[in-house]
Amino acid sequence: MKLAALLVIIMLSYVSSPAHVPNFDNFTTPVLEPGEKGIFNFTIENRYVNTMFDCELHVGIYMWATEDEARDIWKIENRPVIGESEDVNYTIKLGNIEPGKNASVAFLIKTFPGTPDGVYFVRFSLFFTYNGTLYKMWSPGYFPRDVWDNATKNHTLDLEYLASYLGDRVDGIVPDSSFSVKSSLMWVLYVLIGITAIVGIAAIYTYFHEEGKVRKGDEYIYQLKGKYKYLEEQVKEKLKERKNQ
Repeated sequence: MKLAALLVIIMLSYVSSPAHVPNFDNFTTPVLEPGEKGIFNFTIENRYVNTMFDCELHVGIYMWATEDEARDIWKIENRPVIGESEDVNYTIKLGNIEPGKNASVAFLIKTFPGTPDGVYFVRFSLFFTYNGTLYKMWSPGYFPRDVWDNATKNHTLDLEYLASYLGDRVDGIVPDSSFSVKSSLMWVLYVLIGITAIVGIAAIYTYFHEEGKVRKGDEYIYQLKGKYKYLEEQVKEKLKERKNQ
């Protein structure tokens, strides 16, 4: 009995080890304008020595955030959904993954004209059978911040503590991911083009003014040069701020 218990502990430790848990990699995550659609894809690698059977991946968009605030996805109007399910949750049957092999994951992110700008966080849970035992792995997005902090304090990972919170087994941790929604910046480009044209015209008037070829009635256009130059700098600064969001 002691030997059997020891073997179980060794197997659990092996399966749950960060060096062996399935590797989520090669992410391509979309940046979408409201109303657009885009593909979210990545791969899952089996890093065990045996086959992972009946792999089932659960995907969920669970949070929206900006630099100033964060909200649960259910509190967001016109929230994005996963196209295949028309919901924020989606389950994918991956089948079996041989050792050392990758399974490709791809699904459609669908936004709406009123979808708010920001970052949308995506969590995953992966269920599979290995050596006859069902294992369940979860990403950090399933746990509140305080629960996660308590489970990872002192540079350790307390899977039993996470399982007690979740009410289900937690055999390992896989990563979260995200995608972004950003409104078009083309209007800013059009404004800059217009300002450039007007400033160019003002510059011509400046030249003629300095040559003494502009009537006093044209002085108003000359004065616009300074005003539009200031406006141009303001718009450029706003554009820079939006790109950094």
